[in-house]
Amino acid sequence: MMSASSDGSNAGNGTKLEPIYPRSTHAQIAYEECLKNQIAQLLVENQREAKAIAGRPRPSTDGDAGLKPTPNYKSLAFNNPSSRLTADDTSNVKSKTQGKKNERSTKDEQKSRSRSGRRRRRQNILMVNTSKARSSGEVLRVSLNELGWRWKESTGSQRVPCDLFWNGVSFDDCETKPLGGMVNKFPGLLELVRKAQLSKLLHQMRQLFPDEYSFYPRTWILPEQYHVFCAEVATFTQKYPRAKPVFIVKPDDGCQGEGIYLISNPHHMSTTGLTKPAVVQEYIPRPLLLERLKFDLRIYVMLASIDPLRIYICKEGMARFCTVPYQEPTTRNLHVTYMHLTNYSLNKFSNNFVHTDSTDRGSKRTMTSVFGTLASRGMDTPRMWEEIQELVVKTITAMLPDLRVVWEAEFPPKRSNPTCFQIMGFDILLTSKLKPVLLEVNANPSLRLDFEHHLPNGLVEILPSPVDEEIKIPLITDVLRLLRPGKSSKGLKSAARRPVVNLDAGDVPSHRLEVEPTSEDEEDPLYDSCLEEIWPRKFSSNYEHLRIVERVAAFFNLFLGVRGAHRVGATGFRTFCRKCKLCGGGFSTAAADIMYIDVARRWNERTCEGVAAGMCFGAFLEAFFLIAKRKMRGETLCERVVALVEHCEVNLNDYQDWDTKNPRPAQRRLGRPSMAGRTLPRGKNSSEN
Repeated sequence: MMSASSDGSNAGNGTKLEPIYPRSTHAQIAYEECLKNQIAQLLVENQREAKAIAGRPRPSTDGDAGLKPTPNYKSLAFNNPSSRLTADDTSNVKSKTQGKKNERSTKDEQKSRSRSGRRRRRQNILMVNTSKARSSGEVLRVSLNELGWRWKESTGSQRVPCDLFWNGVSFDDCETKPLGGMVNKFPGLLELVRKAQLSKLLHQMRQLFPDEYSFYPRTWILPEQYHVFCAEVATFTQKYPRAKPVFIVKPDDGCQGEGIYLISNPHHMSTTGLTKPAVVQEYIPRPLLLERLKFDLRIYVMLASIDPLRIYICKEGMARFCTVPYQEPTTRNLHVTYMHLTNYSLNKFSNNFVHTDSTDRGSKRTMTSVFGTLASRGMDTPRMWEEIQELVVKTITAMLPDLRVVWEAEFPPKRSNPTCFQIMGFDILLTSKLKPVLLEVNANPSLRLDFEHHLPNGLVEILPSPVDEEIKIPLITDVLRLLRPGKSSKGLKSAARRPVVNLDAGDVPSHRLEVEPTSEDEEDPLYDSCLEEIWPRKFSSNYEHLRIVERVAAFFNLFLGVRGAHRVGATGFRTFCRKCKLCGGGFSTAAADIMYIDVARRWNERTCEGVAAGMCFGAFLEAFFLIAKRKMRGETLCERVVALVEHCEVNLNDYQDWDTKNPRPAQRRLGRPSMAGRTLPRGKNSSEN
């Protein structure tokens, strides 16, 4: 048998052609698998390159000229002698293919590492929204630089997801409710610390715990309690003819000392109090003096969370001094505001106001410097500081039930909600016996680091304030270090300071700094934070009994008619009385309805809706106290309220267990008479009723 020539000249003579590769099926199968793998790899590589080219701008429209042509599987003729391999070349093809595969896998790993690194760097940048920060934005920027974190400032729309929303006034500053992140305001807290509302909350707690809540001066809410105020003052003057009581009138929504004045006669009251909402308080006649000047303390407190409750107090505060030597209040000096009012916003306009670079002299000083001066005079400052912390805990405990009611209405469960915290300012006056007295609570204490210096030509010069920098920068720095916004850690951790590394920021308002402190810095024993945890670490065991009103707030939230509402309607109140088994023994359902109408009308008398507006939590709590007095036994109101709370909890637990097994009880139906043998006239209704 003759072998065929390479050019195939004898093909037409009927001569049988011999293949140039050996007659081995194993070699042919290996060759085909090798080609298939190469085609698949080329297809994957072309797809990646096509995506990369589509993602970047293309200089011309000549098509994807850079793409490798994809070979056609059908065009690869296995019978083509020039394209066939021998059995010896199969192993070489496999080795080359494996080498290319290893190179491509190495490149893919490098690309994935670079992408994950970029993603990790983006995640480590703290996004901060300061569009509503107002004057408190500067101290936040300084504190973030002090920490050495990577952060980027966002001043645009608040719809952009951020790790920290820094508002200047309230939670409602947000255009839309944040679905995540951290907000430096609690919803509803601004309304709770208004003077009239705070007085109501403290009065409710004083009814239950009169000995615990004696740190707040007696207060009347105007104008609804004006006649009560006049009658009580007249009774007091008749009983003590030589006494000359003095009262201070404060607008309900006032701030920075605006609209505050002193009176000695209830009939000398101006429009603030007669027509505008205000409060009138007993004036503290014998305050503690330092250098013959009256002063008060601004204590900074951070409410980190309400569930669980976490309260921190700043070890450093501010002492604000009057600018006129103090004298006992008389009709001749009641108008001298620089003598009786310690507000910085008022005294800064006095000619005697002293701005200094020292923290222990001048009209504004640090609290620790004042404590040092008092300790040098033999006063028990540690005990005084302990009483101030107790005052803070009791005040927040009084606000907590209403705050939880607002929180449940704003943030329904099982949804993505933001984390909230808030820095508050407690204004406290010390008496001559070193007893702290609460003047007011500020939801938005000033966080400015400078002051305005008025020049003789009428211009205003902005100068840095060393006292404010000494107090507020460590405060905000430690708050951020404690809360760790943007981190997924479950617990609150503290970290140490790191050196600031300033890098080029360019035109973008961002600071590319170190990401976060290391574990070694977090465990640094040399660092002393300015924040001290006073709840639950210090006072939870002593004052847990003060949180009895929170259990009443749980009843209120349970019987709200509409989800997200802040008021209980008549049906909800009647359902509460029925399920808690309160109706009976002289307290009928009709009596519950009459109580609801009476209490709701009294609390809503200043609104046009009246009783139809429903019962707010304060009105519900008053009705709860009335029921406790009427149905429970005990020597004090607190004992009766505790007994009623336990009674309601037991009955509600029984009802909920029963309701879980049978969510909708079968209605009782009367037996119908037999219809057999009866005929109904046509055209009439067949119903028996």
